[in-house]
Amino acid sequence: MSRLWNKVVRLRIVPDSACAALLCGWWRAREVAHSEQAAGAMTLADDDKRPAVELDAAIDSALRELAAKASLQGARLDVELADSLVHLDVVAGDFAADGERQLATIAASCVDELLGDAAKDHEIRWQLQADGRHLLIGAVARSQLQSLAALASRHGMRLRSVQPDFCLQWNRQARLLQPRSGVFVVASGRDAVVAHVERGTVLALSGGPWLDRRDAVGATDTQAQRLMCGLGLERGVTAGTLDIRVDRMLTGAGLRPEAQAAYVLVAPKIEQRALRPRWRLVDREMQAP
Repeated sequence: MSRLWNKVVRLRIVPDSACAALLCGWWRAREVAHSEQAAGAMTLADDDKRPAVELDAAIDSALRELAAKASLQGARLDVELADSLVHLDVVAGDFAADGERQLATIAASCVDELLGDAAKDHEIRWQLQADGRHLLIGAVARSQLQSLAALASRHGMRLRSVQPDFCLQWNRQARLLQPRSGVFVVASGRDAVVAHVERGTVLALSGGPWLDRRDAVGATDTQAQRLMCGLGLERGVTAGTLDIRVDRMLTGAGLRPEAQAAYVLVAPKIEQRALRPRWRLVDREMQAP
């Protein structure tokens, strides 16, 4: 039996599903319980609070199913939020001489511009990148963080971390691009975040669909769960939409797509033949060497 402080619940959330796993062990954590639950679809633009309630219910159901298989008491809860549930942005400027208070003000101003009155209801995090000229910004709804903390407490756990999927995968896999320039994409559910990267710095971000429309529209809850939990995509799914978005982003910035040194896609399992040859496909569960 693992000690309490060796128990971690990993919870991955996309707009219409929750996937939870209980990991136990000290040197090599192993999965001892797993649960997937579907919810009603939700987007950042929804004014109706019902979808958020449905998502909370799906999360609660997933945690209750875990608890029925093994005790969650004392476990740490690590949450991975799909990027479609988070506002991500990158802003350029001469920030090298700015202090933390000035950078926080800049990040808040950018979120205000992006979200308007809703900005006051979000928690804002930022990171000045190594070049001192690009500020990476994230904003998460405060109500969502409060809900996650309450759900953790209800099940006897402690909320340890909440990370956007892009940030989690960037921390794991960014070295695949350094020191080269290129494109780094993280796919989570039906959406993906596309980043243009140069010498380890994210210069631009773009979020949106990545699968061909004929495959993405009408996807079932089961398919959404497979997308989220890394179980792979159905045969025949292709990612032509991703290439269109990437090429538009690069050419809009005055760059030639063929001049990029690397294209990295972190995604659920998908056949390599569904992608153009330029892509290096990385299993989203793979830990960086």
